[in-house]
Amino acid sequence: MKQKGFTLLELLVVVVILGTFSAIAFPNVIKWINDREVKAEVYKTISFIDEMKSLATSGKYGIVQVVLKPNVEIYTMSNENYFNTYKSITANNTYKNNMSCNFGTKQGGFVRNRNLSTISFPMSGSDHVVYVYPNAAHNPSGAFLCISKEGQLLKYMRTRKTERDPSTGKYVDIFIFCSKSNTNQSSCNYNARQDHMYKITIDTFVNTQVYKLVKKQWKKIDG
Repeated sequence: MKQKGFTLLELLVVVVILGTFSAIAFPNVIKWINDREVKAEVYKTISFIDEMKSLATSGKYGIVQVVLKPNVEIYTMSNENYFNTYKSITANNTYKNNMSCNFGTKQGGFVRNRNLSTISFPMSGSDHVVYVYPNAAHNPSGAFLCISKEGQLLKYMRTRKTERDPSTGKYVDIFIFCSKSNTNQSSCNYNARQDHMYKITIDTFVNTQVYKLVKKQWKKIDG
């Protein structure tokens, strides 16, 4: 039986079809990968915030302060210092009166705790996946979360970036993630409207919500 092979024309048609498919599909695959990378960083951060809340409410510390920025820092306040500052009937200070906190290096009673596991968002190297806001290129330079042993956020007394939760009307802290594929440290900011952007909001009770930028509008996807 005589077997018939492909003609040169048929092979050329197949090559053209594969080339056309690749030209269409490849950019979409890259976009999907970029979006998944950013989303993974978002949920890693949420898990970390939940872990820090659990640590604060465990009773081991009076306050756990989490400074969200490219290199995340953790400060802790002992139960004794927390009581003396916020709960003692003889205490009379701005922190107690306003139920507020300051940066760990500015407020007495806080210590930098390097023994606790933390996270980071490197701006170079193989682990460089996202840029985050706030960062050193902006004011404020980070999102400062002071989580009390009661499981609530104290008001940060310096400049902080907040917005109103559309469902409650209450102010929430924000932390934004941008893909390294189309932003840099400066262009990743509150007003940016780029592909693969996500936003975490944190309310007074350290509950988080996740938003994704879809067609230039923030759409809640979790929380």
